[in-house]
Amino acid sequence: MSLLSSHTGAAFAHAASPGRLLAPARRTVPFVGRATELASLLSWCDGPEPAAARLISGPRGVGKTRLAREAAHEMAHAGWTCLDVPDGAEPAALAAVPDGAPALLVVDGADTRGPALADLLRAAARGRNGALRILLVARGIGQWFNRLTATDLAVRALLEPARSGDVLGAEVLPGQVDARLVTAFVEPYARVLGVVPPQVAVASRAGGGAPMLDLQAAALCAVMRAQARRPRGVLPVDVSDALDELLEHERWTWFRSAEEAGVLGEAGLAPEGLDGLVAAATLTGVRTPDAAENLVRRVAAVGPGVRPGAEADVGGWLLDLDPHRALPGRLVDPHLLAELTDTPELLGACLAGAGAASARRAALRVVSIVVDRLDGRSEDQSAALDQLGAAVAALPEDHDTLRAVSGALPHPSLALGELRAELALRTLAAAPDGDPARRAEALRDAGVALGEVGRAADAERYQREAVTLFRGLAAADPHRFRPRLAALLANLGATCSDQGRPQEALRCEEEAVDLLRVVAADRPGVLIRDLTMAVSNLAVTFAELGKPLAALGPSREAAGLWRQLAGANPERFTWALALSLMNVARRLLELGRAEEALGPAAESLAIRRRLAAADPDEHLSGLGDSLQVMGAALTDLERGAEALPYIEEAVETRRQIAEENPGRYLPDLAYSLQALGSRLSDQGRRVEGRALQQEAVEVQRRLVADNPGRYAPELADALSAVGVTCSRLGLPQEALDAEREATRTWRELVRTDPHRYRPRLAQSLANVSAIFAVLRLGDEAVAPAGEAVALLRELVAENAARYRPRLAEALRALALALHDQERFDEAQRARAEAEELGWALGASAGNAVARDSSPAKLMFR
Repeated sequence: MSLLSSHTGAAFAHAASPGRLLAPARRTVPFVGRATELASLLSWCDGPEPAAARLISGPRGVGKTRLAREAAHEMAHAGWTCLDVPDGAEPAALAAVPDGAPALLVVDGADTRGPALADLLRAAARGRNGALRILLVARGIGQWFNRLTATDLAVRALLEPARSGDVLGAEVLPGQVDARLVTAFVEPYARVLGVVPPQVAVASRAGGGAPMLDLQAAALCAVMRAQARRPRGVLPVDVSDALDELLEHERWTWFRSAEEAGVLGEAGLAPEGLDGLVAAATLTGVRTPDAAENLVRRVAAVGPGVRPGAEADVGGWLLDLDPHRALPGRLVDPHLLAELTDTPELLGACLAGAGAASARRAALRVVSIVVDRLDGRSEDQSAALDQLGAAVAALPEDHDTLRAVSGALPHPSLALGELRAELALRTLAAAPDGDPARRAEALRDAGVALGEVGRAADAERYQREAVTLFRGLAAADPHRFRPRLAALLANLGATCSDQGRPQEALRCEEEAVDLLRVVAADRPGVLIRDLTMAVSNLAVTFAELGKPLAALGPSREAAGLWRQLAGANPERFTWALALSLMNVARRLLELGRAEEALGPAAESLAIRRRLAAADPDEHLSGLGDSLQVMGAALTDLERGAEALPYIEEAVETRRQIAEENPGRYLPDLAYSLQALGSRLSDQGRRVEGRALQQEAVEVQRRLVADNPGRYAPELADALSAVGVTCSRLGLPQEALDAEREATRTWRELVRTDPHRYRPRLAQSLANVSAIFAVLRLGDEAVAPAGEAVALLRELVAENAARYRPRLAEALRALALALHDQERFDEAQRARAEAEELGWALGASAGNAVARDSSPAKLMFR
């Protein structure tokens, strides 16, 4: 643990290593921009709260650590004790602060810490003599943060305001001009390196806004060129290439430092083995002489060697070099990934026999490399994913290590879902005996991870065991465990919904909402996010139970709450606003209010387009959902030509994500295939439409084989769509076969849930009747048409506005069937009743349009 003071680091102890000049602790260049963020941090420090926590987050290289250190520098000048809390030093942090002194603790890399950080926060929440501020620095809010907030309500109250902390983008100044910043940074680097500042011509990406690390690297590269060549003119420098160029300088200094240490060549280390050894040290972050020496021995076994007997000397040099901590990750990680890829045995050699701490650092390092590449624009993304899989496989079966790595993985993630599930199950297996709270948490995490990859039945098993444990814990300590029980019940409800059991979901979610309301009454404002999530899920369940009107109110309430949260912190909550707006649109469509649905559907789609463009790995699935709902809204408004591009894009998007994660997203693809097929059929492109509908049927058959209770209704819908299109193609026998299978399925479903499935059975019976009429089998058409009318009369008694048009349509179909049988009086009575109901002339059987039922519930992670 070290004091964060006003030291500027003017002396350059490692003059040969240019990358060390970029370290935020050196403060080589002046602090530029971020005036609003810095002022906000200083105001937060001066606030009245005895203890408070805050989070600075953003991608690597944008200046998070420098901003935190600048705030500490200012507060140190104001008389505060400001401490950097490195990994492992959390237990001693508060003891290092003088009693009564105001203190600022900076926890960099908070998303990579173990359970000691939770202990520190618990101690902080209890209070101390003197103001205390804890500034967390991390890549972003993720499972690691949610786990910390679940520790207990006191920690939750401390951390919840941090959820609205600073999310840093690349730009540090409004209207940032990269060239001006690079030019400004040249002078301080030239001063440290003892050269005359060169004139530079800066090339940067269009629009500017490059990360601060890249701009500083460009300035440093220009100064190093001037130092080497002493040019007389203007030096060109390209910001986009600066880190690559600086890495080559850094590699050269590794050779020089090994020479100066007397360990290169015959003295100890073969030159061709140096790159691999530095990569190994970058990966593992060895911190003791014994660990460094052992690492050298292991790496020498798989690459160009080290002279026997020189391992300790080479290890000492490597320990002094310390590339894991001394060099920025974005600078040195491309070298690490290239070495791991070129030498497949290197990763195993690094981790074989390594302790849990080194293995955790290695896996977390590769996680950072992968996250940088999840935008899909990096050519080495696949290589990074392979290395992460190998690093995770090599982790020891240590509960805290496995949990720390799983908590650092981004979620949701198309690319990492299966890996998260594997880690969750291993973490559960490693949970310590005799600790029901930790086992319950591991069970909860396993349920979430398995649900994200489409393994709902497996997820439910773990969630139910966790509920049992949390009920016992909440009975003994309600203050600590009741919120966790509520969150888990909400998750179990979502899992029941995923398996087609909304009635069970309703019981879980109502209990979750009730528990959260009780806790929220004691702690106003602390659980508003959790309560909003639970209410959102409850609204979706009402809709699943065929009660869209009951669902609309809470759906709109949740959307309003998410809008407030997103207004205060768009980076954290805009995704939830988009989901809630989509749910409002769905409820309005279910109520036949397509005109009202169009607005929230369009807003949801616009938000998700922006999110998916910035982070497709996390948000592409949501984009597919909103595209589908937008297409449905336009279809219901009889704007089919406008709807078609949205539904086509939904199919394309969902094909892509289903390839990545079929267990989770294949059902969504089936819905979109059916909807697009029906839309093409409605527009006269019936052969194309039938092919897509049949593909949807085949996908649904596969899903039903695995989970008949969940997907039987969707298969019946898909079969009906095929039947309608076959009728239009003049293939009545094929239409009859498809629709009869659908009818049989609806009958079975009505036995289990009449309220939910009677309308679907009535429509299917009407379709069967219409097909019989086409086949000139009028005697067969009367019975299904009559049964459809009887069902719809029951439904009209319950909801006249919704079912009267369908009853009128069924009565006309019955009248036609009776007329064909020369039962003219009965036909006339049916026709007159239809006209009285206000039925307008038109086609008797419209094409079935798939109502997208992709998951719209939120999981507590």
